[in-house]
Order: sequence, then structure tokens, then C-alpha cells
Amino acid sequence: MDTDKEGSLVVVGTGISVAGQMTLAARSYIERADIVFMGIMNKVGEHVVKKINPNSISLDDLYEQGKSRAITYHQMADRIVQAVVEGQNVCAAFYGHAGVFVTPSHEAIRRVQALGLDAKMLPGVSAEDCLIADLGLDPSRFGCQSYEATQFLFRDYKIDPYMTQIIWQIGLAGEASLSVLNANHSLSGLAILTEVLLEHYPENHEVIVYEAATLPICEPKIQKLMLRDLPRATPTLISTLVVPSLGLPEYHQERLARLGLTKEQVINYRNPKIN
Repeated sequence: MDTDKEGSLVVVGTGISVAGQMTLAARSYIERADIVFMGIMNKVGEHVVKKINPNSISLDDLYEQGKSRAITYHQMADRIVQAVVEGQNVCAAFYGHAGVFVTPSHEAIRRVQALGLDAKMLPGVSAEDCLIADLGLDPSRFGCQSYEATQFLFRDYKIDPYMTQIIWQIGLAGEASLSVLNANHSLSGLAILTEVLLEHYPENHEVIVYEAATLPICEPKIQKLMLRDLPRATPTLISTLVVPSLGLPEYHQERLARLGLTKEQVINYRNPKIN
């Protein structure tokens, strides 16, 4: 190893369906790296990365049942940063978008930059991108509130039922230890989550339990059910709950007046009659 060589770090997202959603930029950095560390969900995705760069190493061996994921994530960052310190051009490739639900990516970049070395992140296709496409949602239509399920339960968030709610990782709802690697424990968390939502929505409000397709040959999992039935759902670790909006709220007449507008004008502008 050339100890005079300065290492660098590029963190990339491989997309949810790695074989079809990896960007050209991400592929280029993987190909040119001295070493690639992989935090990818499945062996098919790992195989794709290893074909691009044979010197690719999985970080999955750091996961253990009963071990806090906080420790695992710290150890992942340790491996990545150590390789940079040793003078290697490192690429860390993570499933989906490398900045979404990926603690070690942010930690590694922070630590490498603190050493005065180059580190950056590239965007990737995230689960939210897939969700928007698969469910036909437009976040600009009703607005959107997005939370991690356990954080949502633990904190006093204020729900706006006129906005679409996206609640991530409902299979881990209420799990505080960060040591669980399955979704079997989530029954009590789902029940409490349902209670909170019922304060804002009718019990027959249709909600969606969603999972993005992780392989090009697979379809996304889209389960529609009434809110009252949510406690009986069987989510996995990657299940996301989507609670559609109750509709748009009323216009704010005072603001419209200050802008010299009326409700009728706005409606006509946005819904012009087409002959």
C-alpha cells in the first residue's frame, strides 16, 4: 500500500432493484474504486456489484440477532473509514438511496471529511421514489408527511390528515433496542399506531401497506385495507404504511385577498375550461 497516497470516499446508492436502478455515475465509481464495501439487501444485488468490481466486500457479517444495530452501524463506518485512511479510493454501495435510512453512510462521510479527505454521496433510487411511481402518488398534490414508525410512536408529532402520511418500517414499530432483525414483535406497536391514526381518520379510511420490488422480475407488494384492520396486518422489515389524504383543506380567504385573488379565480386558473 502506498502510504503517501490520500484515500477518498464516494458513497453511492444502488437503487431498490439493483440490477435496473443503478445510475451510470454510481456504476462508474464502483468500477474505478480500489475497494467497494456493500450494504445491499440481497445476494442478487451483491452479485451485480461484484461483477462490476470483484474487490467488493459485504458488510452484512456485522449484523447479529440480539446485537444493537447502532453498534453494527458504527462498525460499518469503522471499516469504511479505515480503508480511506490507508490510502484507498473507497466506494461504499448501499441499497436504495445511500442517504435514506443508512446511518453508516452519513457517519463515514462525516468522519472522512473531518480528517481533511474527500468524501461525497451520490443520489440513488429510494423506496420513496418507487412508492410514488407504484402507487401513482404526487406529493405536490396534497403535501406529504414522512416518519419512521418507531420515531412516530415515541415523539409527539402533529398529524395533518389533509396531507399524505408515509410511515416507514412499520414492521419495527415500537422497537427501541435496535437489536431485532425480524418483524414478529410489531403487534403492540401496530395497535398503538392504529390508535393514533384513528384520532384523525375514520376507521373505514383505506390505507396501504407497501413494499417496493427488490428484483426486476418481481412486482411491488401493495395491500389495501381499512384502518381498523391495520393491527392484523403482517408487515415485514421493509413494509411502509401509506395513509392517503382526507382531501384538500379549504382555501385561506385572507391570504387570497392579500394576493388580490378569490377562491373562484384560483379554481378557474387551475381548472380551465377546454373546448
